[in-house]
Amino acid sequence: MAVVLIPACAPTPARPSASSSAPVPDTAMSTRSKVKLETLQRGHGVYLAHCGRCHEYILPKDISRSDWHVVVPGMAWNAGISKQDEKVLTAYIMAAKK
Repeated sequence: MAVVLIPACAPTPARPSASSSAPVPDTAMSTRSKVKLETLQRGHGVYLAHCGRCHEYILPKDISRSDWHVVVPGMAWNAGISKQDEKVLTAYIMAAKK
């Protein structure tokens, strides 16, 4: 009897975790960016919850500010992220770049 493997059922390789390398919002980040810590924390949560679903995490430092302003709206739309979550995600990414 032949065994046929279905690719969709095969285990997928683990994606790198952003939790160990993405900057965690703190008071210093909030002060530097002039964005409330709570906003940055929420944006960080959106980043961790959504950005690794479809592709590897891209760290804020790895893309220019102008490119992030183009990338985030498109990816937010693709991921079904609300406008409010898109706003806090962008705030977090811009603050993490400083």
